[in-house]
Amino acid sequence: MYDCQGCGRSRPEGLFFGSGMDEAKWWCRRCQSTDQKELVSALDDRAQGVLHRDADGVDWPYGPNIYVQMRADLLDWADRHDLKSGDTRCSSGLHWLDKGRCAKRECHSRPGFYDHTTTWLSRTTGRPALVFNQPYRRVDPAEVRASISEYPSLTAEVGPESWYGAGTTGVYIWNDGNRSKAV
Repeated sequence: MYDCQGCGRSRPEGLFFGSGMDEAKWWCRRCQSTDQKELVSALDDRAQGVLHRDADGVDWPYGPNIYVQMRADLLDWADRHDLKSGDTRCSSGLHWLDKGRCAKRECHSRPGFYDHTTTWLSRTTGRPALVFNQPYRRVDPAEVRASISEYPSLTAEVGPESWYGAGTTGVYIWNDGNRSKAV
């Protein structure tokens, strides 16, 4: 629970508005302005075809579930890369990314750079295209390449681009054969 900037009460339901995790301010649903409510609604509408929905609305991943600016950043990022959210039970996502399903009976290990992990499909091909990690530390590209060495169809990129922000590094593990050509 956070203290609302409008009423000052601790409220469990609301969102952080503003840029940056340190600068953003919590507003409970009751105290959100019309402009804030319209922004949330517009982002929810824009998430159509990008993120899953359930009875409660858009299933925002951790971070964008409470930070409005992260929602906008995630959607801009997904548009740039022509991606939509994917699902897998595969703990590392690598088998899913390589074969479209987890092909191993026991799949429990995850490399140390896995943090804020999300899995993505190409909007164009509909196939697994990306396992994206956003750790709070710098990552050596050699560490990422070593983690995918048994999967010749996968490639890796490490860079600063990340929709989570907060000093995280973007770790991209792509299946280039399934990656949208629009990128």
